[in-house]
Amino acid sequence: MDSDWGAVVAKLKGDAFYRDTFARLYPDGISGANIADAIAHYERTLLTPNSRFDRFLLGDKEALSALERSGYWRFLELGCASCHQGVGIGGNMFQRFGVMADYFAGRPPGKADLGRFSVTGREEDRHVFKVPSLRNVALTAPYFHDASAATLEEAVTIMARFQLGRELPAEDLQAITAFLRSLTGEWEGRPLE
Repeated sequence: MDSDWGAVVAKLKGDAFYRDTFARLYPDGISGANIADAIAHYERTLLTPNSRFDRFLLGDKEALSALERSGYWRFLELGCASCHQGVGIGGNMFQRFGVMADYFAGRPPGKADLGRFSVTGREEDRHVFKVPSLRNVALTAPYFHDASAATLEEAVTIMARFQLGRELPAEDLQAITAFLRSLTGEWEGRPLE
C-alpha cells in the first residue's frame, strides 16, 4: 500500500516468524514475488458466503428489509452494477477513478494516485484502479486507494459524484448503504462483524 518492495521485504525479513514461515514455504525465502504469491493464496481463502443478499438472491425475499431492497434497486438503476458486478459484486475489472469528474484535481498527487500507470507505464492507465469487490464492504473502512473516505456513506457519495456525475438525495444514500451492509457474509458458519 504505497510501499516499495525493498521496504516491505526488509520489514518482513526483520521478523523471525515471517522469516521462518517463508523459509518453510518458499525455497528462496522472502521476496516480492513470494510475498505476492502468499497474499494471493490468502485472498483465495476469503470466501464469505451466506450474506443476507445471497439469501435474497436464492429466493428468500424476507432476507432484505424494504430499505435494503430499495437500495439494491437504486444501485442497479444508477449504474453502480456496471462496474460492481459478478459474484464478488466487483473485483474483476479495472476502471478509471473519476469518470465524470476529476477526483484528483486540487490535491497534491501521491504515488498511489497513479493507479495501474505505476505498473504498466502506459498513460491510459493513469488513475485506473481495480474495481473492488463490495462483499463485506461495511467492514473494510477506510475506503479507496488513498483511504480518503472514512465511512461507507462518504465512499458512496464520492462514487456517485465522480463515477456517476450525481449528487445523491439523502434517501438514496441511506438505501444504498443499507443494501451494501447486507453484503456482509459468514466465515466458517459465523456472521462477520
